[in-house]
Amino acid sequence: MYKYVKHSGVFLTLAVAVSFTSIAYSKQENVTWIDTQINKDPEVIEARELLKASDYRAKSLTQAVYNPDFEASFDKEGDFNNYSIGISQTIDLWDKRAINDSIGKIAFYASQQQLLDLLESKKANAIQAIVTWQAAKEASLLVIEREKQLKTLLNIVEEKLDAGILEPLDAELVYLNLSQVFIQIAEYQTALKTAEVKVLELLPDWTPELQNKLSFSIDIENYTFKKEWIEEHPTVLQAKALWHEQKLKAQLTSIEYKANPTIGISAGKNNDDNIVGLTFSMPMNIRNNYSDVMKAANLEAIAAEANFQSKYRRQSFEAQAKFESLITNKKYFAKWKNLMQNRLGNSLSLLNARWEAGDINTSDYLFAFSQRTEGLLSGIQLKKQFKLSEVSFIQSIGQISKFEI
Repeated sequence: MYKYVKHSGVFLTLAVAVSFTSIAYSKQENVTWIDTQINKDPEVIEARELLKASDYRAKSLTQAVYNPDFEASFDKEGDFNNYSIGISQTIDLWDKRAINDSIGKIAFYASQQQLLDLLESKKANAIQAIVTWQAAKEASLLVIEREKQLKTLLNIVEEKLDAGILEPLDAELVYLNLSQVFIQIAEYQTALKTAEVKVLELLPDWTPELQNKLSFSIDIENYTFKKEWIEEHPTVLQAKALWHEQKLKAQLTSIEYKANPTIGISAGKNNDDNIVGLTFSMPMNIRNNYSDVMKAANLEAIAAEANFQSKYRRQSFEAQAKFESLITNKKYFAKWKNLMQNRLGNSLSLLNARWEAGDINTSDYLFAFSQRTEGLLSGIQLKKQFKLSEVSFIQSIGQISKFEI
């Protein structure tokens, strides 16, 4: 049985330290059945492979910026063989390697957060698809049961009609109600099949039978909202990482075109003389000082910061809105449960008894019977909205992965 971890008291006090050197999420711990299904998604596979590529790219940026150059020459002058062998090395005077190393780590961290965000989204979508399927199934079974009850009622009406107890109009009213139920059945059956296909899209090995072995209960007693959680959302962390990466790239650009000296040493023979040489070269940025390139890089860093602020702001408002939606849905679902508790089970028996006794006519009976069904359908819809908004809110604060299912 797979079930969400229960949290009591203040909702979700878990915190994740923001660090650009955190452990990679390429391997998940406590992989659950839904996790294994999500990992089969081509989009997730793509993100994992890109994360691996980012890891290799980060490792490549830890290497030296310049490789040494080997030079050799040979010529023949009369009876003399002249030759020389030399090696030269450009010096990373401004330590570009250190900045490259930091850029690689931050880029890898951003890829981690991108994968995490995708996994959170896929898991939330899968859970919501199951919630939608459950609601569609309950509604479909309810209207099918209503059809059976109306057919039973029709048999009773026809018997009473033959006995002269009821009028032909009573039978017509039952026929009309039954025809309306057929429309409902078609609509809810269509919704059920659509929901089932959606679940299969997200969870390839899922079957309706498997659903009986799974429990999807979050069991949170209290809900609250803290803006600090938004700072830890994968979408926000990724944008923050990209901002820091762009700042480092701007810093790298500022030294990229600064002159780095090249030093070389060579040895050889010219005629009968041994030759040892030392070379030194330094680029001269006279015709192009690359100032425009540096200005562009700085502006891109400013734009990346604005993008981070935009992502943070948007995520904050989205989470706040979903929190309010969750509280509202929880409130009215609880009201429905309190209102209908012990009423629906007794109402059908009471209706049948009063109709059989002739206390109410068939028209009133059918109306009350229809209202009862609509009340049950409203409960299913309220429950569905509550569960969907619950998952949606948890996703908006980046906490879906904290629950095992």
